[in-house]
Amino acid sequence: MSLSTRSDATPALRCEGINASYGPVQVLFGASLRVERGEMVALLGPNGVGKSTTLRVIGGLLTPTSGSVHLGGLDVTAWSPRKRVQAGLSQVVGQSTFGSLSVVDNLTMHGYAAKDKKWVKEAVEAALVIFPRLDARRNQAASTLSGGERQMLALAKAIVNDPELLVIDEFSLGLAPVVVGGLCELVRRLNERGASVLVVEQSVNVALSLVHRAYVMEKGEVIAEDTAEALAADPDRIRALMLGGHVAEAV
Repeated sequence: MSLSTRSDATPALRCEGINASYGPVQVLFGASLRVERGEMVALLGPNGVGKSTTLRVIGGLLTPTSGSVHLGGLDVTAWSPRKRVQAGLSQVVGQSTFGSLSVVDNLTMHGYAAKDKKWVKEAVEAALVIFPRLDARRNQAASTLSGGERQMLALAKAIVNDPELLVIDEFSLGLAPVVVGGLCELVRRLNERGASVLVVEQSVNVALSLVHRAYVMEKGEVIAEDTAEALAADPDRIRALMLGGHVAEAV
């Protein structure tokens, strides 16, 4: 069942009271968040606060010890990653590509779960229309692309799945500001095409320039939620939140 079969009033993603551990070490403590349909949301926080673990739970790579994950109203807490993809979830983690394969072959492989192979071919061409720089390099091996182009390819693969919910992990990491700006515009275009978006980012400025709303995480807990506009207008508050609630003393 796809997310698109559910009511438009149902959030694209709802995580409630997520507790998660790696062996005896608990990492998430009652974490909750939601992404409404058509919304772009950021999950903010420094390294080591549980953002990537939250994504692992959302993607089905880690089963929470308690709590639930809903995609479009469907309780998918016990579902496999593959079944979640079939339900409309697509995750972009880093510059994840097959370096020895061409751009086109990378995109085609991402449609492995589709039953209609003709549709996959059409979707690949549609993705290349949106990413003209990739179209110009369609027969090049992914390993020959620049960092920004590999990130474009990772985003383009999401189009082939035509996701209801697109989850992106640290897409600005290690990229030049001009490249990041272009990627943000491409994410906006994917959102305009109908994808709800959850972005996990360390860069507050990048995230708040892109999304509608943001959560801040600290030590495995969500400690704040507000609109991007309100957070961007209050730099002292966002600095305090990113430092675990304490504003750094002037020196």
